[in-house]
Amino acid sequence: MDELLKELTPEMFESELYQLIAETIGAEGFYKLAKAIGGLTVYIPLADSVIRPVRDAHIKAEFNGCNHLALAEKYEVTERRVRQLCGDGFLEGQMNLFETGGEKTKV
Repeated sequence: MDELLKELTPEMFESELYQLIAETIGAEGFYKLAKAIGGLTVYIPLADSVIRPVRDAHIKAEFNGCNHLALAEKYEVTERRVRQLCGDGFLEGQMNLFETGGEKTKV
């Protein structure tokens, strides 16, 4: 079987979709994929949703309380999305309305 696999090329697949997959992951990779999940109906998500957990973790790690717009631009998301992930944050030097120990504290 390995010898036959060496001769397999993307152009040999009848379906344009199969050809595209084979061109992307290689004919041997496509064979392995078919062997693993062949016969099933599979939904392949958009590339953005595949990378989203890593992107969101970077946004959260880089959030400093007032850089919503900069992060939105850097990661090509909306400012609203950054706020959903990180909250509203605060303005630099903003005072906390709640007092602790009789003193006002900076957030």
